[in-house]
Amino acid sequence: MRRFVPIALLLGLIVAVAGLSAKDTQPKYKTAEVKHLTKADDVDLSQDYLNYAYDHLREELQKTKLFGAVVEDGGTVADADAADSVIVECKVTDYSKGHITISSGHMEITISRRSDHTVLQHLTLKIGWPAHARDDFKGKYTGAQAAHDIKKALE
Repeated sequence: MRRFVPIALLLGLIVAVAGLSAKDTQPKYKTAEVKHLTKADDVDLSQDYLNYAYDHLREELQKTKLFGAVVEDGGTVADADAADSVIVECKVTDYSKGHITISSGHMEITISRRSDHTVLQHLTLKIGWPAHARDDFKGKYTGAQAAHDIKKALE
């Protein structure tokens, strides 16, 4: 009888963990449409940076598993899913190029419901990179940081 107690406890633990992981696989939102990143007129960042950041943001948002699908700017979403879908808009509002150490800036992120455009969250993200970083590095870092903050805000 004593041999079966640890086995029963182990089986119970496995069933409990399996139940939790099955619950976590359901996304909170059906889709997220990510609008192409924009910048303020006086921000001196290249279009390549904006493209890299946009691509990495979509990839990182998909990894969060908060969304059933992450679609590009202008992507179609079924009318039935619109109430459970969001639109993510990002705008770099300022940027200062560092000469020796760090370049930094701010990005405003607006997350709104797709069906009625109600704003769910509005975030301001501080971004920074080494002063002489390439656009692909800056874009990858920006996309990852923005996705992290979006996930934290929507959980």
